[in-house]
Amino acid sequence: MKTLNVTDFLEKNFAIHGEFNGEVYRTKRNGVVEKYPYQPVSPYKRTPLTIRNEWIRKFAITVSNPRNEDYKSVIRKLNYYTPYILNEGKQKFLAETVFYVRKHGDYEFLWQGNEMGSVYTVSKRTELKFSFYNAGEKLLEVYYDDEIYCQRWFIITEEEDLDAEYEDWLSEHFGEILAMPEPQYESLPTYRRGMQSQRNWILALEGKIFEEVFYSVVANHHSPNKRDYNPWIYHRKTYNHSTNPQTAYFCNKMKDIGAAWQELSEEDRANWNKETNKLVRRRVTGYNLFTRERVIEGAT
Repeated sequence: MKTLNVTDFLEKNFAIHGEFNGEVYRTKRNGVVEKYPYQPVSPYKRTPLTIRNEWIRKFAITVSNPRNEDYKSVIRKLNYYTPYILNEGKQKFLAETVFYVRKHGDYEFLWQGNEMGSVYTVSKRTELKFSFYNAGEKLLEVYYDDEIYCQRWFIITEEEDLDAEYEDWLSEHFGEILAMPEPQYESLPTYRRGMQSQRNWILALEGKIFEEVFYSVVANHHSPNKRDYNPWIYHRKTYNHSTNPQTAYFCNKMKDIGAAWQELSEEDRANWNKETNKLVRRRVTGYNLFTRERVIEGAT
């Protein structure tokens, strides 16, 4: 009888989406599955658009967690109402992410203060290029079928530090943005990455197999109704944490804390245990509180 390895077993029983064991698995729109070697590229250079995206998410997590339902509303507001802070010069914008283009058609772009607009035939993946030569605030209105489709705000600055510019602007207007109505636009579908069972006798796979780790995600963002779909699982390689500096620091820190706990008198240990009576989570021990205190002291 032929013995299947891990890759053969997964290819036979799961629909794989994304990179696995040096190969990229991709399901085309016609349902055909293709596979090709994974060739990673170096991280891209930060651009004014990525800087904006980073600061939007930095502020979003201060009021909501990505796992919470209201996080989506916060992100939608920040994405729409936060201006694009740019330096003078040329900039390219992708139609589907910047102007929320979801269908091919003729869109009119009208800059505030101009009496004439420009009409472009635009698709979702169209890149639009604009040139900015004068500092100041600029409003761009986009029309579709003679109705306002969206508005985009631009701040052209002479300052080189765009991180500081976004931090200052969002710090001043963050509360105002959260109070604004949620914009109505269709979100882009999320590209699926993971593995989905194709056999009714195996719905999920979790744990470590040889050098592979498989785990499921409770919050299945890809399925509108989890009862109608087999659960998604995700995969990663095992990792040797012994060479990680953070792991080494943690292990040494815990040794020091354990030794310090042993040096305490019986009375001191009893006092730490009494502190747990004030907590809601009664399963916490005095040693847990002592450890937390020492960790906080080390962090400061």
